Amino acid sequence: MTIPRGTVVALVGANGSGKSTLAHLLSGVYQPHSGRILWDDVDAAEADRDQLFASVAILAQNFQRWAFTVKANLFLGRPEYPCGQDQLDASATYADLHPVLDELPRGWDTLAAKGFEGGVQLSGGQWQKVALARTHLRVTTPGPAGRLPHLVVVDEPTSAMDAKAEIAAFERIRELADLGVTVVLITHRLAATAKADHIYVLDHGRLIEQGTHEQLMAQQPATQYREAYLLQAAQYETGTVPKQAAPAAKTATPH
Repeated sequence: MTIPRGTVVALVGANGSGKSTLAHLLSGVYQPHSGRILWDDVDAAEADRDQLFASVAILAQNFQRWAFTVKANLFLGRPEYPCGQDQLDASATYADLHPVLDELPRGWDTLAAKGFEGGVQLSGGQWQKVALARTHLRVTTPGPAGRLPHLVVVDEPTSAMDAKAEIAAFERIRELADLGVTVVLITHRLAATAKADHIYVLDHGRLIEQGTHEQLMAQQPATQYREAYLLQAAQYETGTVPKQAAPAAKTATPH
């Protein structure tokens, strides 16, 4: 498997196929028992751990919801760097977080924890916008030695969003590649993977298919990806609703 820099690569497969495990391997959280993961010619198992982690940003499905202010939750994306308000606002704009901030009683300084005095309970969709803004702040703010992350791993980032917000979020995730970083996208929403530069299909830890959306959809016999995509698409198809016959006129019967 080769993941070129500056591209969006989608990992697709059923639950248990190894998508999240592979993402942990790519980001250095796990070490492989066999085989190698190379960043260019550098073996990740032998690389400097601090440099490796500084080169990766992760937006996971189970991202942290810290019981701090909204501002502090973004700062934790790059805690070692003194971010300014302009950087916070830019990340909030990227993630469409400003409408959420406008509804909070203290804006950026609102405590995102209902169990404390003055705290509020953010919805799942609102938290995902906070997490997306935090990821953007990490990607666009230099870390140690002025380095920016090269790899962004995005694992099921829109599970709590409505359809409109989900489409917008996937477009913003696609924009991260325009910053020169590589995006590895894990999602069951195959409508989002259709815009990826390359798709890898996994099954029980093995790579079974790869190509662009167009290539995988055109293969014969049908690929696992094509069958899954058409199955999801069928859920949104609606047939012609038959017209109901006009009710029969009622006649009064004299008594």
